[in-house]
Amino acid sequence: MRNGGRLKYGAGVNSAAPAQQHAHRAKPAPIVLITLLSVPSKEILTSARDLFLRVPGCQRAVRAATLRGLVPSAVWRRLHPTGEWSMQAPDGSTFRYVSSDADILARSLIWTNMRHWEETTHPLFYQLARNARRFVDIGAFSGIYTLLACRANPQLEAVAVEPNPAAIRMLNRNVRANGLESRVTIIDKALSDAPGRAVLRIPTNTTTASLLARRPAQRVLDVDVTTGDALLDGLAVDLIKIDVEGLEPQVLRGMEKSIRVHHPAIIAECLDKAALSRVRETAFDLGYRRIQHLGDTGPVPVTADLVPPARYANFLITRDAAAAS
Repeated sequence: MRNGGRLKYGAGVNSAAPAQQHAHRAKPAPIVLITLLSVPSKEILTSARDLFLRVPGCQRAVRAATLRGLVPSAVWRRLHPTGEWSMQAPDGSTFRYVSSDADILARSLIWTNMRHWEETTHPLFYQLARNARRFVDIGAFSGIYTLLACRANPQLEAVAVEPNPAAIRMLNRNVRANGLESRVTIIDKALSDAPGRAVLRIPTNTTTASLLARRPAQRVLDVDVTTGDALLDGLAVDLIKIDVEGLEPQVLRGMEKSIRVHHPAIIAECLDKAALSRVRETAFDLGYRRIQHLGDTGPVPVTADLVPPARYANFLITRDAAAAS
């Protein structure tokens, strides 16, 4: 029912008695109306929207209209795509992305083909991945950066780290949909600066799950924690993406040996000025001297008074200018 929005009609219909079928269909209408009137209007609208999106071809039409700029963001952000989709990478090549009802990231990815999702980060990331031997995706969620890296470079191997079981299921589906099982290693743990156990706090927006105790949570899970150095065990790494909702400095310190030996380019999320200061200090301790904000106009050097805006919270960290060009 969900793949491509297809829905089968006619199951169980007796084609020999069309008049009886019509009469049978008409009878429940008053019952349906009474039922709808007994439900709060918001729930009626939500149900109608969800049913509408399951009409054959409807999701494809919504995507086509959105890509042409005919659907406002206030509308497509409330519509949820499901099933398997063809996505276009920055160089025009394609890959597959599978969206489930639980994939909160899918709306921004699918309806606009990533035009309104980290649009100044993923094209630059794609270029960096072209020359990387191994990519480590820390806080992989559904695996979109892993998919992009593997699409950019057919020789690249990826390590996708994600402790949330619900996100791991999405990640596995996307890896399988693209036939990447031999190139992607999925690690169902969290990373920090020391191994052990920790509590993963998962809010309603599951993309912002965190190990930090001060974060709000709808539910909590005990998860295994390891370090990047233990995980890599001497393997070369050229590119790292870190999105762990405030724990970025600890993750960097837990990868100190690998970072000092291989000097990978690092893309890290910093949600506020204090987080940026901590990441910058940790990176400098590890020998990195260049940090750029991936803002709405592209990479620019970080200034002392920069406050990361909500929509553009990613930063590129390199040892020198060459890797950032």
